[in-house]
Amino acid sequence: MSEPYTELLDPAFRARLERLQIAVRRALPSSLRGDRRSPTRKGLSLEFADFRPYAPGDDVRHLDWSAWARLDQLILKLFHDEEDLQLHLLIDDSASMEMGPPEKALAARRVAAALAWIGLRDGSRVSCTLIGDRLERMNAVRGEAAVGRLLTFLSQPGLRGKRPLHEGCREFASFFQPHGVVVLVSDLLDSAGISASLKSLQRRTTEVAVVQLLAPQDVDPDFDGEVRLLDMEDGPSVETTLSPARIDAYRATVKRFVAECGEHCLRRAVAFASCTTDRPLEDLFLHDLQRAGVLR
Repeated sequence: MSEPYTELLDPAFRARLERLQIAVRRALPSSLRGDRRSPTRKGLSLEFADFRPYAPGDDVRHLDWSAWARLDQLILKLFHDEEDLQLHLLIDDSASMEMGPPEKALAARRVAAALAWIGLRDGSRVSCTLIGDRLERMNAVRGEAAVGRLLTFLSQPGLRGKRPLHEGCREFASFFQPHGVVVLVSDLLDSAGISASLKSLQRRTTEVAVVQLLAPQDVDPDFDGEVRLLDMEDGPSVETTLSPARIDAYRATVKRFVAECGEHCLRRAVAFASCTTDRPLEDLFLHDLQRAGVLR
């Protein structure tokens, strides 16, 4: 895999993702059948899933006659359904994502690339959308061979817009009317808060997950004294003195902000994980995202 692809999806890291799947915690309606085995729905594939007692109207071809001989009870074999999972990756590409190093925008694209690879390997249809002053979208693709197209899309220059995140999410949901799993990758620094974005993305046909990325400087400023602070999206600046007490108060505010984002997601049954961009991707994917229920 050549540059710039290796910057987004390192081959060694990619190999460590092979056993992971996108988690789906409830059955989602789908008009198409696919190659991905559903953990929540039973169907008619050849892979055995479970047993249950026979009920009138069940297909007698799936009766377990050996169980009937042993138990004198009619038992039905269940098989995994093959579902057409659609994975929608939404990447915040607003001006605040320039913060770093490591830059949040690049980290977000790396997270999206790894999630896309997991979805493609699992037989899902995967689409990517960059959210800035406009939406930049790559339509859904399927199969491991499509990873090059996705990485090419994610390698394009950033949009760096100033539009609030919730407006971009509302436009995405209204225009594309997504079905399946929607994963939002963002710093969540939106004046309207996370609830407005979740309200747009959550619907009967979707399951939403949020991956929050913050730069180390967002969490723990590495400067003090007389400074000029600039809002990277709205533009105004303010001159102030950052004393140790003010920096401590700022750290506490950021900690509350992250906790509130998690609480909003919990109330809406949305999987949520938050980390800084200097955290190794291996830790995020092999621990945090599985613990949060984004992956399994």
